[in-house]
This record gives sequence, structure tokens and C-alpha cells, in this order.
Amino acid sequence: MNDIDTEPDRRPRPSGTAFRRVGATVAVACAITGSIVGLGAAGALAAPTSNLAGSATSQTPMPKATTPKVTYSAADLAAFSASPYVDDALNLAAIWGTVDLTTAKGKAGSKLRAGVALPYAAGASGSVAYTDEQERAAFFLGGASFTQALGLAVAWGSDTVYTAKSKVGGKLLTHQTVPAAPTTYTESDDVAAFGLVGYGDTEAAQLAALWQSPSTRSAKARAGATLLAGGDLPL
Repeated sequence: MNDIDTEPDRRPRPSGTAFRRVGATVAVACAITGSIVGLGAAGALAAPTSNLAGSATSQTPMPKATTPKVTYSAADLAAFSASPYVDDALNLAAIWGTVDLTTAKGKAGSKLRAGVALPYAAGASGSVAYTDEQERAAFFLGGASFTQALGLAVAWGSDTVYTAKSKVGGKLLTHQTVPAAPTTYTESDDVAAFGLVGYGDTEAAQLAALWQSPSTRSAKARAGATLLAGGDLPL
């Protein structure tokens, strides 16, 4: 058995007299130097079990941090629907980073009712320089799926599936039609899909061993086909 873990702490504890001696020493030093901080330390030493932080908070209660939940009225939504921005909910949601399109509509309507300008002029949503992050936000807010993005990444020859997500989001933000993903793929497409999501030879070797595939390439092809069909991999 480990003595360090089981034996009680037998180190002698300083007595109250010792604390008073230390406190007196600090007080004398403070009297010489005029240190207010030192006097505070003397108080702490004189009462070693006191909680200074708790004492301070009891005298001056700190307000609780709250995150206001913004809700918008039917009038806000109606103002948006009657505005020239009615088709730009996705654009505004991507720019503002709202959780959904309804929130963006309400926020825009509220601003319009208050006479506050929106991020761009009406009809100019297509000329905004969107960031990659905003384009990917539009991808998700617009209802596109990972399977669609992966299929389009293969069809477009994208370097990663994330690039394809940005491209899809960019098309949505400029009110373009996003093409459907292909319905059939070659073995090379399947292998490419495996790499587009970030997997490499290490994962291919793991899958080849699990599936008893004849080669890592065949494992990549099987895995890529699974991903393109919307399935998951045992990784």
C-alpha cells in the first residue's frame, strides 16, 4: 500500500500564537512602509480560515450574467415580407450568423421598422463579398446536405468537401440553382470521395484489415461509395 496516499498529514500545524506572531511582524512592517496591501495580508494571517473573496462578494453582490433571448414580433416579420429584401433571408442570416432564417427575417424587419440600414442596399445581395465562413453557413442554412456536397465535390474536382460546401453556399447566396449530385460514380470517384473528406492511407489500412479487402485501394473505393450513399464508416 502506498504510504503517501494513505497516511494522514502529520506535519505540525502552526498554532494560533504563531499566526499572531506572524501577523504582528507584518503589521510592524506595514507601519514602517505604509503598505495597505500588507495590512490586508496581516488580516488574512490573523484569520487564516476566512474567505476574503466571499466577504467581498457578500458586501457587493455581483450581477448574474445573462444572455438576452431576442424575439421578434409578427410586425417585424411582416415588415420583412413587405420589403425589397424578402428574398434575402439566407444572405442576411449568413452575414449576421443567426441560427435560422426566421431569426434573420425578424431582425431585418425590426431594423427596417426602426429606420436602421441593413448590411447592403436592396437588390445588391449578389454583389456582396462573402467570406468562406459565410458561404459555408449559407450551405447549412439553405438545407444542403453533406452527401450532396461530397457528390458535387467529386463532380467539380474540388480539393476538399469543404471547398464544395463553400461553392454551394456561394451559389445559394447569389440566388443560383445548385445542381443535384450525380447518381452514379466510378471506382475512381469513390476513391476520390474517400480522400475529399480528409481520410488517407492510415484509415484505408484500418478499413482494409477490418473488411479483409484485397488492397487499400479497394478499401478506399468501398469507403468512398459508402460515404457517397450517405452512410457512415467504422472509424
